[in-house]
Amino acid sequence: MNQANRWMSLMSESEAFTIEQHLFYQKVQELNASLEQQVQERTAELERSLELAKVLKQVTDEIRSTLNSQTVLQTIVREVRKLLNTDRVVIYRFGPDWIGEVVVEEVLTPWDSILGKTYHDTCFPEEHAQQYLQGRIRAIDHVALSELAPCHKTLLHTMQVQANLVVPIRMHDTLWGLLIAHECRAPRRWQTFETDLLQQLADQAAIAIQQAELYEQSCVAAATAKAHAQQLEQTAQELAQTLQDLQQAQSQLVQTEKMSSLGQLVAGVAHEINNPVNFIYGNLTYAASYAKDLLEVVAAYQAQCPEPNAQTQAILETVDLEFVAADFPKILASMKVGADRIRQIVRSLQSFSRYDQLEKRSIDIHEGIDHTLLILQHRLKEQSDRPAIQVVKDYGDLPAIECYGGQLNQVFMNLISNAIDALEERDSQRTLAEMKLKPSQITIQTHWQPSETDTPYAVIRIEDNGTGMTDEVKTRLFDPFFTTKPVGKGTGLGLSISYQIVVEKHQGRLKCYSQLGYGTVFEIEIPAT
Repeated sequence: MNQANRWMSLMSESEAFTIEQHLFYQKVQELNASLEQQVQERTAELERSLELAKVLKQVTDEIRSTLNSQTVLQTIVREVRKLLNTDRVVIYRFGPDWIGEVVVEEVLTPWDSILGKTYHDTCFPEEHAQQYLQGRIRAIDHVALSELAPCHKTLLHTMQVQANLVVPIRMHDTLWGLLIAHECRAPRRWQTFETDLLQQLADQAAIAIQQAELYEQSCVAAATAKAHAQQLEQTAQELAQTLQDLQQAQSQLVQTEKMSSLGQLVAGVAHEINNPVNFIYGNLTYAASYAKDLLEVVAAYQAQCPEPNAQTQAILETVDLEFVAADFPKILASMKVGADRIRQIVRSLQSFSRYDQLEKRSIDIHEGIDHTLLILQHRLKEQSDRPAIQVVKDYGDLPAIECYGGQLNQVFMNLISNAIDALEERDSQRTLAEMKLKPSQITIQTHWQPSETDTPYAVIRIEDNGTGMTDEVKTRLFDPFFTTKPVGKGTGLGLSISYQIVVEKHQGRLKCYSQLGYGTVFEIEIPAT
């Protein structure tokens, strides 16, 4: 009996131990499950924190890499939509009277886009704005079951929204806009970490917008300052150009008036000389004929009266009749050559002095060059301190050119005169032997340049074998008032006026090729019209 009781007692203790062991294992399993759940929750929280850190870093990097607020805001809505796995994320910006516009959007298909749409939410009074400005966050899990005003529900319904999460974007103590996540498929319960994520990104959006506005203001200020500086610089340049144009116009006016007066004077003198020269030249033929007749009469008297009386003999002894009879025709012929030379010079002066021609005429270029050379003949011939300057003419076959003949003659005069000046300056530093070894020379070449595509043109090259010029002089060659000649010898207007006559009046080209020590070439191109 005692043994049976003992056995029953042992059985009771064993069952109690088993029950306690089972309860212990159950508690352990529950603890493990709780720990596992905590670990999972903690892991999920860490993953969310990591994702949030990644998004924040990306947004921060975007802010640092660009000052374009649109780019940063687009990055925010894109990353928020992916991180929250929602249907649409937008940034809504307020305007006057709380009329706002969706400025940035990231939306999935098939939900409609609301980008750029303007909404005037009459259910959004000013006190709501003040609440958002103070940091209000609004999470709507189910729009249809929410306590929103009917007009607000209708607005969300038009946007296909069933749940939304709204956080403010605050800047400068004002409510700039809202960062909103839309759930369009079904209602959704928003988590705390999602709210925190949205708020932190809204703060980053505010920073990006502020930086972009400051940058835009600085750009506008810089652009305004730059535009003002450019305007001042342009005004200064225009004033300087106007002053230069006035000076140039004044110099051209003076020079034109001077050349016009000189042309009128030359034309008048040439006309006055031309009349007596023509009289002399025309009567020389009759004088030669009369002289011939008189000499024949004298010879006939000598044949009939071989023995003159004493008075006639005295006169014959005083006058060398044979010498007079031989030399008098020569004198008349020489006078005719001189008169002809004077007539040529007068014609050249008359041709060169045509400065008052206002219309283009068909001109023989070679005739104008020859007239110019004839007028400058006194400078080309031999001087007491130097030999004559040789002129080599290599004329091509040029047709008559429509141009302003008097003005073109002025160009020839300026260029040939400058060549003579350069050669005289070089010869003043050379010995007579050096001059004879390498004589001064001016070469004038002309040729016709035909063209199948462009306008053909006449080319006139005036070349001297002087000392040439430096690159610095060449760059300023056609500038008004620039000259390398001594004071009183040059005005610095000849080449400037020549350039304007060729380029502006004739639409041609005036080029200069020169190298120090190797002479200078001026090339004139006159287009045929």
